[in-house]
Amino acid sequence: MADPTFDFAAFKRTFENQDVDAWLSFYADDVEWVEYRHNAPPRAPNRMVGKAQIGDFLRRVKASNIGLSIRDEVIADGRDAFRVTAVLGNDKRVIENVIVQIERGKITRQADVEAWD
Repeated sequence: MADPTFDFAAFKRTFENQDVDAWLSFYADDVEWVEYRHNAPPRAPNRMVGKAQIGDFLRRVKASNIGLSIRDEVIADGRDAFRVTAVLGNDKRVIENVIVQIERGKITRQADVEAWD
């Protein structure tokens, strides 16, 4: 059963609208976000720890005018998965498969695997 204190529909709306303060409210203070991408392979992924560092990242995302959408979500007990499509300003796309771990209604760990145009 999904964590009843985590509102995935609200998270999705906030994510897609890029309301940074509301977006950050879904993360635990000591959250870890790991990204595997073309320039951050499995042996050296991009790693952000804590809401302050993640907040800086989210503000950069918002400032860069990237379009974001979430699809294909799977909601489970303590863990959700979904696909993110990011449309960059040059019409290139980034597709991410994301798994988040949830404890006490907050995301405690997020892992993204990205594919770039």
